[in-house]
Amino acid sequence: MKIKRTLAALAAAAIVAAGFTACGDSSSSEGKGTVKVNDSVAQTDAPAETNAPAETDAPAETNESTEDPASEGKTYEHIFTADKAKIKYNGTTFGTGDNIEDIKASLGSEAAPSTDAPSCLTGNTIKEYYFNGLTIQANASGAIFSITLSNDLYAGGDGTTADGVKVGDDEDTIKTALGEPDETNKSNLIYKDGNVSLQVTLSKKGGADVIWVSDPSVEG
Repeated sequence: MKIKRTLAALAAAAIVAAGFTACGDSSSSEGKGTVKVNDSVAQTDAPAETNAPAETDAPAETNESTEDPASEGKTYEHIFTADKAKIKYNGTTFGTGDNIEDIKASLGSEAAPSTDAPSCLTGNTIKEYYFNGLTIQANASGAIFSITLSNDLYAGGDGTTADGVKVGDDEDTIKTALGEPDETNKSNLIYKDGNVSLQVTLSKKGGADVIWVSDPSVEG
């Protein structure tokens, strides 16, 4: 019986030993695996440290630096007067209130014959004269009450305001010459002095598309 018990004990011990060996192997392999995993964790931790805020902060600083030079925009004095609403064309300077018959010959060849047309201000029938880049409206007595510089109808010509503002000029150029407008309506810069107004319509690109001078009191 003792022998059998001894043999049984030895067999059990062998099984336990084998189990320890297996666990040991597995644990050692797990241990090795754990070490490797730990190593890999340690390695993956390194990039985490390199991805630390030090690197992500740099773009934030550069973004702040690009915002620093943000322009506040220029300021302009209100310097507009009726004299600035005068128009220069083909060497002739004229404005609202002048008579078309006194200046028509000096403006050069007409782009098209004059016509009876509805007034741009009241809708009344008036006389309209066409030159390259220039349209003039006058009342029955020939007094000019509307002058338009634009290339939409007949392109060309050298028309400018008294200060040299012309079709195509950007907003800064316009405001430098004419000052801060009295009103801004959508894409229109509107200047006023008494009954005289000068309106600049800006295109989508920002340049002057139409320059319109008017005085409704002259139409009568």
